[in-house]
Amino acid sequence: MDKAETRASGMTRHSLLQRLGRRQPIDAPCRIESPGTLIDEEDLEEFLTASSRSYGAELNDILYRAIGFSLPSSGQSLEVSFISSSAALESVLTFFRRQDEYDILSAKEFSALERDLKKWLKQHPVLESEAAKRGLIYEKVPELNRFPFSYVFKKFCEHHALDLSDLWPVVGKHAEWPLTEIRHRLVHGDPFQSRPVEAMACAQTHLTWVVERMLLSVLGWPIERSNVSADFLQRTRGEHQSWQSERARFA
Repeated sequence: MDKAETRASGMTRHSLLQRLGRRQPIDAPCRIESPGTLIDEEDLEEFLTASSRSYGAELNDILYRAIGFSLPSSGQSLEVSFISSSAALESVLTFFRRQDEYDILSAKEFSALERDLKKWLKQHPVLESEAAKRGLIYEKVPELNRFPFSYVFKKFCEHHALDLSDLWPVVGKHAEWPLTEIRHRLVHGDPFQSRPVEAMACAQTHLTWVVERMLLSVLGWPIERSNVSADFLQRTRGEHQSWQSERARFA
């Protein structure tokens, strides 16, 4: 079990929200990270009160995990921090999906389609004598009934009227190096021809900002009243403007 997940599971909601608002490392609760707090100290109590809504045991658990993964942890490499932030993003989307229907077909409809599809695959000339290969393809069939990550992410942003246009794009063409492409390569061990530390650090910072905005949207706190708003970042953080040049350094 991931360190962030382990520690988050033993915290109260209030404690997690407090650490989120203060950007306190999950394993060093008395320290505030150098970029400063996410929520100004004078607004913190109001933030904690406004974010206290409960969503039921299952959804609360998903949200707790998302917050836990989003918190910094001392001693992590850039790559591990990026993967942890990616897990936070995906947990927020899971939280969103569980509140609506995000299967393309109903279970009954897809069961019928799956049965016919497997029959067709078994009879196809390329696969009729390749039972092992057919089995591998069969394992992927259930994924056909799930909306793509990019679709769910887009729907989340639409639902929450979340503007991320000033940040490094999360989704997009592989060749344009969206944040999901970096995550994919890190998780699956694909090589980078070029991965400068500065570019990786910029990507990680932007991913953190994306996740923080997503969490604030779910919690119902105005991004304009946080230190991750476009206006605040433009005034205070050089990485906010440099992402396009840093992205160009990936190859």
